[in-house]
Amino acid sequence: MTYQLAQNQVAGIACLGVTHPHTSGRVKAIQRRTDAKMMGAWDNSPLLQPFVEALGLEVRSKEAILGDPAVHAVLIHSKSEKMADLAIEALEAGKAVLVEKPAGRGAQDASRIVQVVERTGGLLQVGYCWRFAPSVDAMQEALTSGRLGKVVQVRAHGGCSHDEAATSHMTQPGDIGGAMFVIGCHLVDRILLHFGVPKSVNARITKFANFRGDESREDAAGAVLNYDDKVVVLDFMSWDVLPWTESWDITAYGTEGIMSSRSLPASYKVYDSGKGSRPAGWTEWQETSFPEIWATKKTEYSPELAEIGNPVYFDREANAFFHALRTGAPSVVPASQAYNISRVIEAMFASSKQAGAEVFID
Repeated sequence: MTYQLAQNQVAGIACLGVTHPHTSGRVKAIQRRTDAKMMGAWDNSPLLQPFVEALGLEVRSKEAILGDPAVHAVLIHSKSEKMADLAIEALEAGKAVLVEKPAGRGAQDASRIVQVVERTGGLLQVGYCWRFAPSVDAMQEALTSGRLGKVVQVRAHGGCSHDEAATSHMTQPGDIGGAMFVIGCHLVDRILLHFGVPKSVNARITKFANFRGDESREDAAGAVLNYDDKVVVLDFMSWDVLPWTESWDITAYGTEGIMSSRSLPASYKVYDSGKGSRPAGWTEWQETSFPEIWATKKTEYSPELAEIGNPVYFDREANAFFHALRTGAPSVVPASQAYNISRVIEAMFASSKQAGAEVFID
C-alpha cells in the first residue's frame, strides 16, 4: 500500500531512470513545488552524471531509493524495456509511481503493472501529460453533457515532429512500433478518454520505399476505430514539420454541434445548433500562447532529443499526481489506461499486417 501523505507533509520524490527527454521537465516541476523535495536519482546510463549535475540531484542506488522511507514516490523515465519492471519494483516497495508513457513495450508490460497495482493497492499514474489542457476538459464536458447531441463520427490527427521518428528513442527493440506507438499513444489516450475502447480497428501503417532511410519504423498511419454507435477515424504522420503540436486535432461531429479540440497550444472551436440553451453559431477559445516552445534544445544529458522547455503540462500533471497521493483519490491516468492504449495500437499493427482487415479488441 502506498503512502497517503498528510496535507502539510513534504513529499520525497526520486528518479528511477533519467534517459527520457521528459525527465528534466518533470523534475523541474517537482522542484518548483513547496510541498515536495527531490531526493536523488538512479540510472545505469552514462547520462546520469551530467543529468544530476545539471539538476542539482544526488546519485543514489536503486536499492537506496526503494528502501528509503522518506522517498514517497518515484518518477520512472527509463527505456521502454525497463519501465514495467521498475514500476513493479517501486509499487512492491510501497512507493507511489509516475511512469512515463507508454509504460512499457506493449500491452503485456502494461498488464503486468495493472496486476501489481490491483494486488498492492498502490498509486500509479501514467505520464500522458498532453491531456492536462483546458481544451481537453472542455471537450470532455461537451461530450458528457450532450451539448453536441449524438456524436456519430470523429476525426483525430497527430504527428511526430523534430525528426524524432528517426531517433533510437522511437526504435526500441520489443516496442509495438516506432513513432506511431511512442508518440501516437498520446492521440489514442485522448480518443479513449473521450469515447472508450473501440470494439475493433481497421488500419494501414506504412513505411514508404525511397522516402527516407531505414532509421524510422513507419512514416504514416491511418485507422478506423469501430464503436457500436460511432466511427473514429485516426491518422498519424511521423514527419510533422511543426515545432509544437499545432496540427494535432480531434473533431467530434454531433447532431446538435461540432467541436474541434487541440491540446498544445490549447484551443477549441465549437459550433452550437441553437436548439439548446446556447445561441446558434461558433465559439472559439485559445489559451495564452507561451513564449517558451515545447521542445527547446539538446543537452549533455539529452543528446539525441531536445529536452522539454515549456513547463505548463508537467505542472498540471504533477498537481493531479499529488492530489491522488495526498487524498487517496484514484489515479487520473491509471495503468489500465496504458493497457487499453497498447491493446488498440497492437490491433492497428495487426490489422495493417493483414492489409487493413478488421481486428477485434478482446
